[in-house]
Amino acid sequence: MKQVLPNRVSDSSLAFFGRTQGRLLRDFVRLARRHLGLRHLVLVTPLTEGRPVRPRLMPEGSMEVVPTGAVGFEVVPISLRRVGRELEARLSGSPDSTILAVDMGWGLNTASATANFEGWMGVAEDLARKTGRRVVSLYNRSLLIDEHLIAALRGHPGVLAEEGVIRNPHWLPPRLHEKGTLREQVDFWLGGLAASLARATPSVARHAAEGADPMWLLSRRAREREPAAEGVRDRWKIRCFGRLRVYRADGRQIDWALPGGATMKTKTLFAYLLQQGGKGAAADDLADLLWPGAESAAAARNRLHHAVRCLRQVLDGGTRKPAQSHILRDGANYVLVPPERSWLDISTFEQLCRQSQTHIRAGDDDEALICLRAADRLYTGDLFEDIPSEYVDDQERDWCWTRRYWLRDMYLKVQRDAARIYRARQDHSAALSHCRKALALDPLAEFAHEEAMQVFAALGRREAIDRQYALYLDSLSRFDDRPRSESLVRLYRKLTA
Repeated sequence: MKQVLPNRVSDSSLAFFGRTQGRLLRDFVRLARRHLGLRHLVLVTPLTEGRPVRPRLMPEGSMEVVPTGAVGFEVVPISLRRVGRELEARLSGSPDSTILAVDMGWGLNTASATANFEGWMGVAEDLARKTGRRVVSLYNRSLLIDEHLIAALRGHPGVLAEEGVIRNPHWLPPRLHEKGTLREQVDFWLGGLAASLARATPSVARHAAEGADPMWLLSRRAREREPAAEGVRDRWKIRCFGRLRVYRADGRQIDWALPGGATMKTKTLFAYLLQQGGKGAAADDLADLLWPGAESAAAARNRLHHAVRCLRQVLDGGTRKPAQSHILRDGANYVLVPPERSWLDISTFEQLCRQSQTHIRAGDDDEALICLRAADRLYTGDLFEDIPSEYVDDQERDWCWTRRYWLRDMYLKVQRDAARIYRARQDHSAALSHCRKALALDPLAEFAHEEAMQVFAALGRREAIDRQYALYLDSLSRFDDRPRSESLVRLYRKLTA
């Protein structure tokens, strides 16, 4: 039996969850015709190989296909308000029965889109209210990362499924989704289960640390002594690849420079605390990291207190009391508490890499390439590339070096897998592009030399094979003293036989 949303919840903004990109649109159209009475469709979808995908179940003239780039989904930095206005204008002249369907694959097209993905849910609800049209967001469960799917569950009041339009028990109203604490959100969910469980959360129960749940904060012990003021919550976009950058919710970049402060030490302090997560870092460890040559431990601690004060000012903008700061003291430790739902490029990058491996093992090269391209865009340089080497080369703590090279290795595997898929498809230009990216980072990346030689062999370019092999030998002599790769030598001899 079809379950219909109760009256207290609007069914104008729905989510649809599919499993593969090839079936996503087809299954949605089938269920929308059955349960929503679909007669006219405006489909917003990313381009596939330069063309928008068009399901064949809709009669001629009953559907308009709009590339996501045409309404601003792929603009950097993305403005979802602008996207909402563009879509509202397109719906203004459409039939009253029109359904707007948005393929949420746009969230993987740019780093900006990935970071701002969850902002779409509020825009979709507002768009449905203003236009009187149903808005359905289409989620490919095998393609989108975990953060995207969790945001979808929290952001849509209803779900379109085989059984019909079903109330989503995980939905949160925009007010709670955007600014509510974890306690308020839990109280709302419990109240939806039974009237006897409903309760109002008093404002005194609010904590700045409560609700901060980015994936890298595995545990958190710090708690505020005073309630945080309403409306002070921000949301950061943290870019750790390449130059360390932190953007506020309004798009402004945090300026690390502060009169009387040491910019690089302030930045390093933030990076170190970010890597330590919820367990924080001992004051003595921080002092020893930043001032290893201090004349005394007391002098190093005094300098640390000044650096922490500067970092608080940089992050808080001078608007918070110490108990409400993003840098909290938990016993002998300092803990970084980012705003709720802050976005971290490392977390998204790792999820995309894992997702791509799942698709490769299943033989789903199309979806693997989408994940690989998204991961490729996120990696804009090595982890914390602009942190001074004297702080990174800390063998006692090794807080950055090993992680940096582990992430670099993941990025090289992204280039390897993308090159192999493109070579198998005889897209030689794209395959070579990924080989060059790998060699720019690691001139001794053997897989990149091998892939490039095989591409040149497919093109019949014997001289290019010789040149690539000579480049490998030259790099080997200049950058390392390891022996030649036997597999690479065998491949060269085979291709030039």
